[in-house]
Amino acid sequence: MILAEINQTAWIEKFRQVMEHYVPPVKAHRRSTWADSVAIIAGLILVFRGGKFERIVVTAFSLVFGGWLGYQLSIKLNLPGPFTVAVAGIALAAIGFKFYKMWLAAGSVFVLFGIAVAFQLGQGDLQRYLPTAERVSNAITGGKISLPTPEQQLRNSRNDWRDQLRFVAERIGDELKEFGLSGWLLPVCAAIIGGVLAYWALRAFAVIWLGFIGAHITIVGSATILCANWPDVRNSMFANPQYPAAAAVGLWLLGLILQAKEARFPKKLDKEPAKEPPKS
Repeated sequence: MILAEINQTAWIEKFRQVMEHYVPPVKAHRRSTWADSVAIIAGLILVFRGGKFERIVVTAFSLVFGGWLGYQLSIKLNLPGPFTVAVAGIALAAIGFKFYKMWLAAGSVFVLFGIAVAFQLGQGDLQRYLPTAERVSNAITGGKISLPTPEQQLRNSRNDWRDQLRFVAERIGDELKEFGLSGWLLPVCAAIIGGVLAYWALRAFAVIWLGFIGAHITIVGSATILCANWPDVRNSMFANPQYPAAAAVGLWLLGLILQAKEARFPKKLDKEPAKEPPKS
């Protein structure tokens, strides 16, 4: 028991260091406040009304995803940006609206697979996600001094988030290659379970994972607003990440209870007029 507590404390401390490195202090800004507020509202809709608006949710996601694909195509194929984004977004949104159940089934598989992969990656020492001296290019190589270019100096001074995400993506890619059979066993089993649940009870399971995602979006949006207006809250959250996680799980369970209650006891519809007896 004591050993488990020590391991949990060490993991939380390493998690705090990773968050301190990758999440810079947030400043209160009108634009970011609006974005966080929209994220909170969207998260609450997923938590408490995910079952009623699943087609709208899928269509909105398809629109955004299609727009992103259109932007990537416009860069690689040298196409007009706004036109390509609009066409790709509308086309994928139409497909998502028509075949939303297929998208929900695919999401069921992907969500469980992603959770299992994240669980596997979260094992062990989280400091492997932090840059070390070995990963930084040395100024002296082979007896020759190489100074950073002006672009590198500018990037280092700004601590560009793109470089940080690229480093994390490369590190995760290396770890995925080293998973082996035992490492991939849990994610593959989770994907199979997701496919089975989608086949047997698609709507119920979609409500579960949509609410799970919505709860975390709500907590992240709320935490961002709190940290932007009260900087001391940021250190407290990083030091005790179990509390925001518990809040997300609690909100998720509350949404499931309320949606299940509504599904079990639907509101009574207006009484239909009595049917006239058939004429003899």
